[in-house]
Amino acid sequence: MESEINAYEKACVDCRSCMKGCPMLYSFTISPKKLLTKFTTELPTSDMAFACANCGLCAHMCPQDIDFGKVFTASKTTFADDKNVLKKYGYGAVIFHQKSSFSRLFSTTKKFTTGEYTHMAFMPGCALSSYSPSLVHSVFSYLRSKCSGIGIIQQCCGTPTRMMGDMAQFKMYHSQLERDLEKMGATTVVTACENCFMSIKTYAPHIKIVSLYSLLEQIGLPESAKERHKNAPKMALHDPCPTRYEKEIHKDVRTLLAQLGLPYEEFKQNREKTLCCGSGGMLELTHSGLAHEQMRSRANQTACESIVSYCQSCAESMSKGGKNGVHLLDLIFNPDFAMKQEAQGVLKKWYNRFSSRQKIHALKDDASKR
Repeated sequence: MESEINAYEKACVDCRSCMKGCPMLYSFTISPKKLLTKFTTELPTSDMAFACANCGLCAHMCPQDIDFGKVFTASKTTFADDKNVLKKYGYGAVIFHQKSSFSRLFSTTKKFTTGEYTHMAFMPGCALSSYSPSLVHSVFSYLRSKCSGIGIIQQCCGTPTRMMGDMAQFKMYHSQLERDLEKMGATTVVTACENCFMSIKTYAPHIKIVSLYSLLEQIGLPESAKERHKNAPKMALHDPCPTRYEKEIHKDVRTLLAQLGLPYEEFKQNREKTLCCGSGGMLELTHSGLAHEQMRSRANQTACESIVSYCQSCAESMSKGGKNGVHLLDLIFNPDFAMKQEAQGVLKKWYNRFSSRQKIHALKDDASKR
C-alpha cells in the first residue's frame, strides 16, 4: 500500500471532489492532499479507518482515480490483527451477529430435486429475513412458480466481518457459505441483497450471481402488482452503494418501478454517483454519530416523504434519517402493505429470522408428494 499512497499523494490536485457526499472525510481534514502527505509517513489512525463506510464514492468522483477507501480498508485489515482494537469499534456485536447468522438456529437450506432450475438458489440476505419472513416467502413462492426446482438458502455472506477488516474470519464464513451452496448443487445464486451480490461476485467468481431485481424484470411481475401504485404519492429512489457500478440492476429496478406505475423521482446523486445511506462499512456500529448524520443528510436530499430502495438496510436508514423508508419488494409482493415499515427492535428481528428459517425448514419437496 505504501507505493500506492505515494502515487496518490503525487497525483492529488486537492480539488476535494472525493469529499462531496463522503460521510467522514470532512471530519478529519479540509485537504485530501495534506491527508495523503501525512499517510506517506504514518498510517491512518484506527478512528479514521473505521469511519470509512467503504461506499466507493471517493474513488468514483476523483479525477485522478485516488481511492481513499482502499487505503482505509488496508488499514482496517492491519488493525484487525489486534482484537483489542476491534473491540473498541463494536466487534463483539459483529461476532455475535456472525456466529448466530451461521448457526443452525438462524440458517438453513432447502434443495428441491425436480425442475428446470435445481441449479439455482434464492438467497434473501440477513436484513430482509430480519425484516419480514412473510415477504421472503412470498418472493420465494413466486420464484418457485416461475423457476421450478429453485432452492433457498438463509445464510449470511460474511460482509459484517469483512467490513471490520478480519479477513481470516471472513474467509472461514465465506467458505462455509460456499460449502452449503455446493451441497445444494447450486451453481447460480439469486439474491435480494446488494452486499451478498457483491460479496459472492468478488469472492466466489465460480458461482453465477443474479440480482433478484434483474430476474424479476426477466420473468415479469405478478399480474396483480402491475399498475398497483399508480395513485400512490411520489417517492424518491435511492440506489444502494454496494452495486454502484451494476448498471443492469439500476436499469432493471427502474423498469420494475415503471411496471408498478409508481410515481418516483431520482436523487441528484443516483446510480454510479449514489451516496451511502449511513449503514455502509458497519458505520452505525463503529461511528454512530457519523452514521446518523449521513442518514439524515441523505434522507433530506429529497422533498419526498417516502424513499424507496432495493436494499432493506438502506430502507431502514432512510427511516432513521427522518423519512419513510420503503422496500421495493413490499410494493410488489405485499398487497396489504400500508406504505410504511413498522419499526422493529433487535429481539424481534432475530425472532423474524428464526421464523423465516422455520418456514424454509417446513417446505416440502414436490417430488416427495408423488
